[in-house]
Amino acid sequence: MSRTLTLIAAAAAKNNGIGVNGSLPWRLPAELAYFSRVTTTVIDDEAISDGRPTVNACIMGRRTWEGLPPKFRPLAGRYNIVITRDGSLLDGASAPLSATQPSIAAALAHIDEVNGSGSVRIARVFVVGGARIYDEALRLTAHRIQVLLTRVELEDAEKCDAFFPAFDVADFPLQPHRRLEDVVGFAVPQGTQTERGIDYQFLLYERPAAQPHPPLASQSPDLA
Repeated sequence: MSRTLTLIAAAAAKNNGIGVNGSLPWRLPAELAYFSRVTTTVIDDEAISDGRPTVNACIMGRRTWEGLPPKFRPLAGRYNIVITRDGSLLDGASAPLSATQPSIAAALAHIDEVNGSGSVRIARVFVVGGARIYDEALRLTAHRIQVLLTRVELEDAEKCDAFFPAFDVADFPLQPHRRLEDVVGFAVPQGTQTERGIDYQFLLYERPAAQPHPPLASQSPDLA
């Protein structure tokens, strides 16, 4: 079944860096608030009234899960799915609305099972990291892929050791700002934002389902 997967990340404009030593390369509270609001907002037409609460899913890799501060793990108000072959990863953890799956494809099948008979309904599906999980998602050509990318103007981007995968902007065209707001479901500041002396802007790239060519290439958006 074809569905929409929304990848959300903040990446350095110079080299698509997304992390250093297991942490973010910057501290941008407003950008983190954007991430939280995007991933918790359920678009009205996606809600299904059958008496169960409706939430979004966040798919992430093991390192991303373990990199979350314990007080934020699991991500509140979202169905957390950790891609790992260690089925015991969540044993003993206070992790309601959480599951482990060995792949994104397995995670999507699990979401279908939850929607069929679970205690909640899952509306939107977000992929939140890390690099390998983003790469796996970008290769799922049967699905519509949206990339919500916060482009961060980081001067010392060279220190990054984890990177958002390169993708071809011919396959993933940059969308107008109004389309970004339609996707996230609320008004978003347009143009360059400045926080703690760091400039960034919110962007959306989008690829429809069933493209005949592989989505990955050596070209990345907005790189020098």
